[in-house]
Amino acid sequence: MGLLGKAQIGSPIQGHEVHIANDLLWVTGDLETLGSPHNYINQDGMSYLKINNPHIVPWAFSGLPSSHAPMIIMVRERIQLLMFTKEESLETFRAAPRTEVVMLHLPLAIVRGGVPFLSEAKVHNFLDFWKGIFFPVVNAEIYFLAGGAEQLPTQSRLVYVNRNLLQSYVSG
Repeated sequence: MGLLGKAQIGSPIQGHEVHIANDLLWVTGDLETLGSPHNYINQDGMSYLKINNPHIVPWAFSGLPSSHAPMIIMVRERIQLLMFTKEESLETFRAAPRTEVVMLHLPLAIVRGGVPFLSEAKVHNFLDFWKGIFFPVVNAEIYFLAGGAEQLPTQSRLVYVNRNLLQSYVSG
């Protein structure tokens, strides 16, 4: 069959276990991606992310129960944080040559960690150099401002933060 036959058998659709936080929910499940997950989440023209087999935990203030579902579709623009949890997904991430520690203020959490400083970026304009809705934060500490029904991770090797939901940030 040769190489061509093998290429046709393999699917570019991948599943990557993630934690995702939006205004109402903390979701853990398998994010369906087409190719590299790190590129996929920032792909232009995409409005939704599909998460298979999600465990859905509403924030405590919502009063809603936790649940499981076969799939959940999440509006990408409303996602505050996204974390890949498995080593296989983290191995494919390419860190920026230069990072600086920044404390980021989001509606539901404060995240402290290293953010990419591309080209001649400075603290006041580093996002001007980053393309895409989500930017990475490495070696992150996470301080949640709202509680959930479950223990949430307070540290992560890699967190993606939605630049459009960032309220403010400070150096350090």
